[in-house]
Amino acid sequence: MKHAAIKIEEGIQASADPAPSSARVPHLTAAAFCLTATTRGVIERASADRRLTRVKTEIADGGVGQALRVFNGRRTPSLLIVEVSTAGRALLQELDLLAQVCDPETKVVVIGTENDISLYRNLMGRGIAEYLVGSFSPLAYVTMIQTLFGEESATKLGKVFAFVGAKGGVGSSTLAQNVAWTIAEEQASPTLLLDLDFRFGSAAVNLDLKAVTGIEKYMGDPEKLDAALLDRLVVRRGEFLNVLPAFDDPLGDIDPVPEAIERLIDIARASFPFVVLDVPHDWTAASRDALTSADEVIVVASPDLPNLRNARALMGQLRGLRPNDAAPRVILNTCKMPKRKEIVAEKFAKSIGVRNYATMAFDPATFGTASAEGRTIREQAPRGKAQGSVRQLVDSLTSQGKKRPTGLLRRLFGRA
Repeated sequence: MKHAAIKIEEGIQASADPAPSSARVPHLTAAAFCLTATTRGVIERASADRRLTRVKTEIADGGVGQALRVFNGRRTPSLLIVEVSTAGRALLQELDLLAQVCDPETKVVVIGTENDISLYRNLMGRGIAEYLVGSFSPLAYVTMIQTLFGEESATKLGKVFAFVGAKGGVGSSTLAQNVAWTIAEEQASPTLLLDLDFRFGSAAVNLDLKAVTGIEKYMGDPEKLDAALLDRLVVRRGEFLNVLPAFDDPLGDIDPVPEAIERLIDIARASFPFVVLDVPHDWTAASRDALTSADEVIVVASPDLPNLRNARALMGQLRGLRPNDAAPRVILNTCKMPKRKEIVAEKFAKSIGVRNYATMAFDPATFGTASAEGRTIREQAPRGKAQGSVRQLVDSLTSQGKKRPTGLLRRLFGRA
């Protein structure tokens, strides 16, 4: 792997909209009956959200009348959404008819036009789960379903950051490891680094850890994974960083099943305030699930043609997998390498469809020395420029939703 010190030269895109919780809604069925194309479009977009992957939604045109015809003699789903154009007594009469065909466990959400507190109270008294007025966003729809069905609604879930390289050797793993260490040490916050490159991961070597964990025994059977087991398998480094290294035997005959990766991440985010995923450079079901479930994805690439091709394909897939999330952050690493012809950073970013990005200048000495000694750059050169840049990235990742960055950091990351 080529190491690079980090020099942030341009901003990284950030979302201005508050995001829903990371909690995924449990398996359930839903049916939506829409009167307008706008409402149908919002529900269709929201149904593709990563937090609703377990929700099977049937969307149809028509309001209460169509719902009555469809569910006359058929069980209603866990969630029934109806858009209405009536108001007052006419609306209540429609909903009374709907109640006659609804199963007791079905939660009903009404989308209407009348903004009246008396009507709202009347609907709640009739057992309506929620009443939405006018237009709403896909994220508002996701949040509503999380509130109604979220299996972890009472749990504060940790933030998950996934680092993935557009090509092998671009320094994605090294960046993930240093970000995890910096979060743990400088914010004094329990942090988990998950090395998801189970075969050939570098976390144990780069951080000078004893690699024996035995995680491979459980990656073929997700039902055996729980929080207590995770606590026994992680290796502590310092007071706050916990690391789950790769397999003890990289060439063993155990292949992790995608469901195990999914469960491992769910357990991790319920156990730690911050989780950093080092996602391997491949495109397996497990990698897709990891990148889909993360709160933020950081794509690391070098400014050359193979990376450009891969980054373009990767960004396209991620936009499809995460339609309601902010675009992945893009970091161009090992820039300005001597005697190498590079693609200009601005052209690289434009070619993959991003306006805001960061570049990291090539400087093998700092990272190379740290890696050779099993240290992080914070331990090797705590006041160096490289660690200062990692610290800026960490502050940007962990401060979202808490406070606005000011001064240099605010300019670097393009916050308005």
